[in-house]
Amino acid sequence: MKDFYYKRFEHHILYQLLKKPEYASSLAYLVDYSSHDKLEVITKPCSIEISNDEITLAVILFVGFENEEYEAIKNRENLHLVSFSEVVPTMNEFKHLKVKYVDCLSWLFMILSRSTNPELQDLFLLKKLKGI
Repeated sequence: MKDFYYKRFEHHILYQLLKKPEYASSLAYLVDYSSHDKLEVITKPCSIEISNDEITLAVILFVGFENEEYEAIKNRENLHLVSFSEVVPTMNEFKHLKVKYVDCLSWLFMILSRSTNPELQDLFLLKKLKGI
């Protein structure tokens, strides 16, 4: 269990996915509408940070982010605070922060549409199958 940074398994899975360049760059594209490469993915106690010299994304996982981690990154240019939970942007703790909700299905289709991996491109074709 020492290989797991987060106690919640789904947060660890999210971290593992974001470490894949196509996944992180697709999330950055989804929130910023610009292509970003060479993104570094860093575990933080309350979030997962994805950044390079051009962009910083903080995927909020836990309450506490607004007190402990936001102060360290709030002055970065092109900062995006995101959550995969619809509830987080509406929580009182985050009322002074502009948190963007990201739908996992939207992220999935963004990954599929931007991928150069032939196997992922084949999966994108499934979306186009209708009335077989």
